[in-house]
Amino acid sequence: MPDLFLVLSKRWKFIVGLPIAAALIALAFALLSPKKYLSTATALPANSLASDKAHIFNPNVEILYSDFGAPDELDRMEGTGTLDTIYIATVNELSLAPHYGFGNEGEGPQRAAVELKKNSSITRSGYGELKVKVWDEDRNLAAAMANTLLARIQLMHQHLQQQGSTLALQQLVSADSSGRAAYKLLVDSSNRLAGADAELAQARKAALLEQLQQYEKLMDQYRLALGASPQSLLTVENARPSLWPDKPKVLPTVLFTLGGAFIFALLAALFIESRKQNL
Repeated sequence: MPDLFLVLSKRWKFIVGLPIAAALIALAFALLSPKKYLSTATALPANSLASDKAHIFNPNVEILYSDFGAPDELDRMEGTGTLDTIYIATVNELSLAPHYGFGNEGEGPQRAAVELKKNSSITRSGYGELKVKVWDEDRNLAAAMANTLLARIQLMHQHLQQQGSTLALQQLVSADSSGRAAYKLLVDSSNRLAGADAELAQARKAALLEQLQQYEKLMDQYRLALGASPQSLLTVENARPSLWPDKPKVLPTVLFTLGGAFIFALLAALFIESRKQNL
């Protein structure tokens, strides 16, 4: 093993020159690289139980609901962030295909969605918040894309929450239609009855009428619950245009390159000297 001080004194130009040259190249590369601005939209999860119609119509149950959901509910939001659906919708809404150098026809929007996905990040923070981050050379467009992605996640999960109520409403409408037909048939047939049969038909009409009233009440509740459109995310802060570029990070890049090149140069010098001693 060669003496370290001997290697430093003998090959100091190489050990010092290589890191400086590498740092200058890294500095030039960082300064010439396109600057990208970061915009971040922040939201908290809403309580998914708030979509239950009892949250609206039962005051004793309503007080048990919190407006905020558990941080675990963000798992679904992060899962949505891996889907191409929200990115394609954002590309179409903001006409981003030409911005990324693609046309609006054919595969252009889908390829632009891939680029948007590469320049985006949808994750949860340590404080239980959903962070939607977008990097772009246009700082105003970066903010618009982050806000649109957050809105698309909101709409998708809002729609999923409403699917149960929509299906229940459809079933109630079908049951109500069948009940009304049965009631009309019973009314027509009861006019030809007398005595005990007429009394029995009257009781059945009263029971069926009460059931139809319950159907009507439930349908109104479900329609109102669907119209209320409970949110799946509560926006804490909309994305704003950044004042300073976030990428490239010039100083960390230069320092990392300088340190790595110095270690490489030192090890290379030690290797060369050890080879010379072994010859």
